[in-house]
Amino acid sequence: MPIPAPLIDNRRFQDIVDEAKRLIPHFCKEWTDHNVSDPGIMLVELFAWMTESVLYRANQVPEKNYIKFLEMLGIRLEPPSAASAPVTFYLSAPTSEVFTIPERVQVATLQTESSPAIVFETESDLVIRPPLVLGVFSYNAQLGDNGFVRREVSRLGVSGQSIVMFPKPVKPDDAFVIALEDDHSDHVLAVSMGCERAGGSGIDPDNPPIVWEVWQGDMSRWVACVLERDGTGGFSRDGDVELRLPRMLVGEFNGLQAYWLRCRLIDQPGTFYRESPEIQRFFRVESRGGTALVRHAVTVRGENLGTSDGDPGQAFRLANAPVLARKADTDHLIVVPRHGEPQIWREVDDFADSGVEDRCYTLDSGDGTITFGPALLQPEGTVHHFGATPPKGSRLIFSQYRYGGGVIGNAPRGAIAVLKASVPGISRVSNHRASVGGRSAQSVEDAKVRAAHLLRSHEQAVTAEDFEFHTSRVPGIVRARCLAPGEQPGDPRSVRPGQVFLIVLPKIDTPDRPTQADMVLVPEVRKAVLDDLGARCLLGGAVEVRLPELLWVSVKAELRVGVHSRPSTMKEVERMASDALYSFLNPFTGGVDGTGWPFGRDLYLSEVYGLLQRIPSVDYVDGVRIHIVESGTTLSRPAPPRVTVSSNMLICSAEHEVMVTKADE
Repeated sequence: MPIPAPLIDNRRFQDIVDEAKRLIPHFCKEWTDHNVSDPGIMLVELFAWMTESVLYRANQVPEKNYIKFLEMLGIRLEPPSAASAPVTFYLSAPTSEVFTIPERVQVATLQTESSPAIVFETESDLVIRPPLVLGVFSYNAQLGDNGFVRREVSRLGVSGQSIVMFPKPVKPDDAFVIALEDDHSDHVLAVSMGCERAGGSGIDPDNPPIVWEVWQGDMSRWVACVLERDGTGGFSRDGDVELRLPRMLVGEFNGLQAYWLRCRLIDQPGTFYRESPEIQRFFRVESRGGTALVRHAVTVRGENLGTSDGDPGQAFRLANAPVLARKADTDHLIVVPRHGEPQIWREVDDFADSGVEDRCYTLDSGDGTITFGPALLQPEGTVHHFGATPPKGSRLIFSQYRYGGGVIGNAPRGAIAVLKASVPGISRVSNHRASVGGRSAQSVEDAKVRAAHLLRSHEQAVTAEDFEFHTSRVPGIVRARCLAPGEQPGDPRSVRPGQVFLIVLPKIDTPDRPTQADMVLVPEVRKAVLDDLGARCLLGGAVEVRLPELLWVSVKAELRVGVHSRPSTMKEVERMASDALYSFLNPFTGGVDGTGWPFGRDLYLSEVYGLLQRIPSVDYVDGVRIHIVESGTTLSRPAPPRVTVSSNMLICSAEHEVMVTKADE
């Protein structure tokens, strides 16, 4: 059990007043009026209030000691983290040359009367390359690697010349393939073509049975692009198809090494091509933009901190805080002596291993304080310098740093739409995904609660509990589950000794009713998890981070209410029952304790009965049927009274149906 902390003095205001009144007859027998209207009693109460304030402060001393002990153990408050998001920069015109958007270009949200603009910066240079087409092919999926037929687009424009996009007869999984010479990862490409109108017959031009994909290597293989606009209506008219490409990898097909983009036919119920579309007159591929990662931060360069007085233990403060993570090669302190060359000093976590020749300092990310090492008297009478001291009169300049962070940076999709400074050639910007990862500075109470776990793990990740604890602290992650060898369903050898297999539940905008489209682990959050664990896990450990498998569950329930219930009551019961099901069968808010459906927890028919029976005005539950819905479809199958869930699975709600009738019906 925890050791109780005694109060230094537990007296309150009334205790002090009563004690003072008891002492009055002893020290002043003439004072006989002890009513609250007496001026002397008024002074007693005034001083009692002041004394209580002093005692309150005295009782805070153990709290301060507690915090100081945590600091001595190396536990510090975590600074804010900055949100990040992919932002797409659209060119004002297709580029015919390599176009570079430099690092640290600033974009922002729209400033309003009630909220200031939130500024983001690009993390690295964005290079947009003009595409060079090496070849265009029709691909017959049934023939595999031998199914490529080259199409000569150079003949387009000659009277009567055209090329067939897909093999005849058209079948699902056949494709129109484009080989590109350069890497166009994260580019916005437009495929412009003159199409034979008759080629689009048999389809819905607004929803053609096609998907555009890029090659990502033997592991991921073909990955879908984001279709921004299809001006061809499924190849039924002249126009262009505008795509946002994901990461690409070089691959070899038909004896040609290239970066591959393809349009694949899919089996879409109710609509398909009667014949292959044809391209006439023109075909070209253009670069119209690119996507870069931006972070909620502002860069400050060459900030002058002041002049050293030559004493050990000096402290200087940066003009802006909190300070984000630094890069050792670019973000550092420069000491400029009166006579001599500028010196680059390095940042350290503490001065424990520093000597008089070590040019080092500490930087508090929370308030931006830069501190130099002290000089302390040793037991043998000597003075030990924990780090060098800048010479007297030296100028201190911080090369560059970035400040920002906090939950304010978690901007919704489409909110980052302003260029802070005009960039020639850029017409507009937009974030097609919400920015994630912003987190405020850690509170003292949170640090006290987590201190025990940090002391057990020593900031390292060894056990499954350690991995889950540290992963759940990464911004953008709600919960994590670390699978042990033999615990993953199917092949018990799929998780091998030395392999760390983490199932993570990411934060989403609509946790009350998540959909399959919401459950996406964005690359920025996945990278943040891997970076955090990479510095903590043992040497040689392989970490894999994935989304959980979701078991979509649909409930059909029949509830009975009182005979004299009003229609409005029946409607309210239906709403409450539906809300209860969506809340209970939910990876974020579900489960018995309301903190999210536990990983690997089975679902029982009886607990659904109990959940619905507790709804006010429900006389009894007439029937409950549970169905399991296949992911990405409307197909379902009846579930047994106990729905078994594997260790890497979570229960999630599909569409529920609740019918409320009166007991006599």
